Amino acid sequence: MSTGLESWTPVKEVAALSPFSGSEVLLTIIAVVLWIVFHIWQLKSENNAYDEQVSKQQWDLSKAVSGE
Repeated sequence: MSTGLESWTPVKEVAALSPFSGSEVLLTIIAVVLWIVFHIWQLKSENNAYDEQVSKQQWDLSKAVSGE
């Protein structure tokens, strides 16, 4: 299996062996933004589900709080 290098050459002369080299900062920024957007979406989704559950059980909430 070949690594693509024919001889021992200085590292500065070898071109990048991975795709998208040089775009690490951009990809990191995109990943962080998507991570934050996901968490905002998740919080809204969970709050909506919680509000639906509370509204369905509103009539029984006073009994649950009082311990009856």
